Amino acid sequence: MNVDNDKHIDELMEAFQQFARMSWRKTTLWGLKPSEIRVLVSIQKGMKKDGGKGRTVSDLSKQLKVTSPTVTQMVNSLIAQGYAVRTPDSQDRRISDITLTDKGSELAGMAVAKARETFQGMIDHLGKERSEALRELLNEVYGYFDSLNSRENDF
Repeated sequence: MNVDNDKHIDELMEAFQQFARMSWRKTTLWGLKPSEIRVLVSIQKGMKKDGGKGRTVSDLSKQLKVTSPTVTQMVNSLIAQGYAVRTPDSQDRRISDITLTDKGSELAGMAVAKARETFQGMIDHLGKERSEALRELLNEVYGYFDSLNSRENDF
């Protein structure tokens, strides 16, 4: 009985490791790293949600679940490449709003369209029921690992 359980554990670990070995999260698109594209898309979503108001580094950090220095580095790169603009807050000069240029907005739209096309292809491949089951399972797996990480951080 233990051999079957060990085999199941090994197979599940291998399934997860396949994703780590894939290059789909490491490749550049349009000359940008995937992390920079995620920042562009996050800025665009936030601007649409808040009627055109920019995002702060703190907003982006919370949304993307990465540190502020990491976001600052990516934002600086996007600004240098002409995809975003930093505007100091008129009330508090320590705070800056990050907005997209037309070039950045266009690229963010292309990235969203590409991601939607990719996931539509996966839904078509798996079928609606299996893709819904996959979504539910992935959310449960995320919850499991998130609670595991929380417990490890408590020690």
